[in-house]
Amino acid sequence: MIKQVIIFTFSIIVFNCSSTKNTSNKNINKQMNFKNVTSQIDTNEFEEIKNFILNNGDKMTYRNIDSNNPHYKFENCDAFLNSDIGQKNINNDQKISDFNELTIRDWNSDIKYYHLIIIRKGSLKEHKSWVKKGMEEDQIYLVDVYDEGLQLMKNNLTDYLKQIKKEITAINTLSKK
Repeated sequence: MIKQVIIFTFSIIVFNCSSTKNTSNKNINKQMNFKNVTSQIDTNEFEEIKNFILNNGDKMTYRNIDSNNPHYKFENCDAFLNSDIGQKNINNDQKISDFNELTIRDWNSDIKYYHLIIIRKGSLKEHKSWVKKGMEEDQIYLVDVYDEGLQLMKNNLTDYLKQIKKEITAINTLSKK
């Protein structure tokens, strides 16, 4: 009888632990919110910003999952590029892979990070990093990683993109003279 009580108690403990574990794992697989912003920044503009950062910027680590991100300090924000194969290119070496994420950071704003993802042709088949179910090729997406509110982020994004494009145009004009 004692043996049966011990086995029964042990079974309840194991069942409770495993059901708690399963419940907590549900949050890990949650889909991040994203919004198509191709009307604000098209794929050519994304590539222009990416190339500008690679040609004129420096390297700076700004997060814990990789290092040496291509970086450029604009007047109203910092811009970082992230590898399209994630941690397989942990040092963000452009000889190893391309960059499909542009992160805009503004320490002076309530919303600190704006993550833009370009889905190039072939990105869906190649299972590139940062690509989420429902995204389509030849589009740019704003990803709300920290649940800040996509509509507010989309509205704010316009000001950052205007300043970035203005500075790139000014610097490119000066370099042509």
